[in-house]
Amino acid sequence: MKGSFRFTKKERIALPQDFRRVMKSGRRLTSKHYILFLQKNEREFHRLGIVVKKEIGPATHRNRMKRYLREFFRLNKQQIKGSFDMIILVKKGSLPERYGEAEEELRRVLL
Repeated sequence: MKGSFRFTKKERIALPQDFRRVMKSGRRLTSKHYILFLQKNEREFHRLGIVVKKEIGPATHRNRMKRYLREFFRLNKQQIKGSFDMIILVKKGSLPERYGEAEEELRRVLL
């Protein structure tokens, strides 16, 4: 149980071709603030990629949003069935004020 709540390097999507592959051929789920792209992977764990464009706001807002999304993934990855590559794209013009709002919205879409 000690390491199960970590967000390790192997659980990150970092390569541009992986982002393109998931966004092009993955299943698309939308909510008020986010667009989620999900694609099954052959690994035995989930991987997460986050896209927050500069039009969202200043760097502090973008970084806060990324922290919220990573924290949600870290705490809830065991509840997601299967093994997926996930890309979360933050929509323009809408930012949740608190982590609780982001968590509630992602729970409705993903879990």
